[in-house]
Amino acid sequence: MQSFIKKYSIFLMLYIIFQPVLDAITGTMMRFNINITFGVLIRMIVMAITVFYILLFLILNRDNKHGFRIIGYFVLLAVVSAINLAINYKTKTLFIPSLEITTLAKSLYYPIMLLGYFYAFEELAEDRIINRFFPKVVFIAVNIISIIMIVAHFTNTSFSSYSYYKLGESGWFFAANELSAIVSISFPIMVWYALKKINTWSKIYYWLTIIIAIYSALLIGTKGSLLAIVFGICMAILASVIQFFQDNRRRKYMAGIIAMLVVTLGGIFAAYPAMAVSRTAELHSDMIKYKKKQAKTKKGITKDQKKYVETNKTVSYLFSGRTVYFENAAHNFSKATPAQKAFGMGYATNFKSEKKAKLVEMDYVDIFFQFGFIGTIVYLAPLAYCLIYLIGAFLRKFKYMWSFKWSMLVSSVALGFGMALMTGHVIEAPSVSIYFVTILSYAMLNARIFLRSGEDPYTIDVEE
Repeated sequence: MQSFIKKYSIFLMLYIIFQPVLDAITGTMMRFNINITFGVLIRMIVMAITVFYILLFLILNRDNKHGFRIIGYFVLLAVVSAINLAINYKTKTLFIPSLEITTLAKSLYYPIMLLGYFYAFEELAEDRIINRFFPKVVFIAVNIISIIMIVAHFTNTSFSSYSYYKLGESGWFFAANELSAIVSISFPIMVWYALKKINTWSKIYYWLTIIIAIYSALLIGTKGSLLAIVFGICMAILASVIQFFQDNRRRKYMAGIIAMLVVTLGGIFAAYPAMAVSRTAELHSDMIKYKKKQAKTKKGITKDQKKYVETNKTVSYLFSGRTVYFENAAHNFSKATPAQKAFGMGYATNFKSEKKAKLVEMDYVDIFFQFGFIGTIVYLAPLAYCLIYLIGAFLRKFKYMWSFKWSMLVSSVALGFGMALMTGHVIEAPSVSIYFVTILSYAMLNARIFLRSGEDPYTIDVEE
């Protein structure tokens, strides 16, 4: 059994590398109108095996108090989920079992994989096997995404990120928002790996992979990926400047790193006018002007369009109309039964036809409407615990937080929580949450060791 624990822990690490392949295959199948979502099927199988892995880990660990808490949480989550399904089956105007169950299964992916990866890291950290895999696996995964994006771009086989504008590209990946979230969350980890590997200037080729990743991310054309890349580079510059003053022996080297990062950031700003994301910003303004003009004609505009154009221009651009979906969902929730308000309205609140089922695409908001007051507290408890724990570790060990490892981990975790609000498709999208929970688990393991031992776990880092 212990052999299975070790081997499956290694599998979970290597599993990250195959994520872009799963997504590209799924995207190709969607292109040919094949409804079987290959990626979801594989991920659900892995999730089921991970449940067994967690139970086995808890049994072999023999920490009964900890084990009971973990099992108790998942039993509570299962009960809340069952109540949610039962209430909505009896209450919703249109209840589509396959849609509701699939959505719920995707929702359960994050808490199961979060715990699974935490135990995997804990297992692999004991004999430093972890250093051979993380963050290298994330680095490799993002490079695979970059290669697919570039090949799709130059072969003219990409999906359009914004089909109505014919702008932006998502390569062979079907969902541009999910791809944007993946790249955004993973980018700081990629930067960390590259900067640690460039211990001599003969290894500058590692930074070329970062340039390619930036180019690929900017092809997507979403504002989320642009803001995340700028944020990641800025955090790396800040960390480099602090290290420049902290370590007198490496000042010449750090000055070179700072110069490289500043040039990279300058290149992004210089390229901005040619990016698809700059064009979408212009089109957004043009569209609002057109809708306002149309509203004065006899034809007029719809209620949703009126809400959209009346929203603050910056807010409507940043949230891409999500405020309108929020108002509609909130209206449905206000009319919900007390049971639904407590345990949620399931997928997309109340809808009369599947075509009219619209998510707000802001994870915390969608989770609240899906699980209700009680369900949301239960569902988000692990994330809330991790966030509070990591903020505490950051504040208590603030002066140590400016190594490349800690600054990039903090950036990645912050982007994960932030993107969940701004663009959605993070917590409840298995293709994205796998990256988020991996990085979150790694940060939690490091913070836990740091706080308990009082020493930064330098042995858990990029392998030199």
